[in-house]
Amino acid sequence: MKKIAFTILAISTLVFFACEEKKDDKPATTTTATTSTTSTTSTTSTTSTTSTTGATYYISASFNGVNTQFTNLTVYRDETEGNVSLLIVANNTTSEKPSIEFNLKQPVSGWADNLSYALNMEQSSSYVKYTTAAGRVYTSSLINIDDQPFNINFSKLEFTKGGSVVATMNGDLAIDTDTSRVKIVSGKLNLICDN
Repeated sequence: MKKIAFTILAISTLVFFACEEKKDDKPATTTTATTSTTSTTSTTSTTSTTSTTGATYYISASFNGVNTQFTNLTVYRDETEGNVSLLIVANNTTSEKPSIEFNLKQPVSGWADNLSYALNMEQSSSYVKYTTAAGRVYTSSLINIDDQPFNINFSKLEFTKGGSVVATMNGDLAIDTDTSRVKIVSGKLNLICDN
């Protein structure tokens, strides 16, 4: 009888600890990142819900042959009088640089799926700006009008709070101090609007 009672006690203990382990397992969660480098819950409407590397929402591309993915994102709809634009700022939670910024003015035709931008110095009211880890700033607004423009093609652009923003991008960005370029290829944006 003692052996049976001991066996039942041992099995009960194993089952109890197995259940406790399951209780402590937490599902993967997303964090809310502020525009600073901290990862705290934000009370402003200008910060985005983001996740860690490999997250659902991201900007990724090859920058001069270096694959980079940004997951600390702000996707803000600016609807101030006379200035309707989509502002996107991205870096990583571990550092402010490198970073990439988009300032896209609403086209005359309005926001819609399959919208495309071809950006160069002639289209400088809308621009893309990339800051390297060393702090060098490259932008589409310095690309000569004779050069190939920087292209962003939105397959999905829902200009509403929580709306999907899905696009591809490629092209060169220039700096004003020399003739060097940042070549961006295989760029992908998968975002949601914060406000």
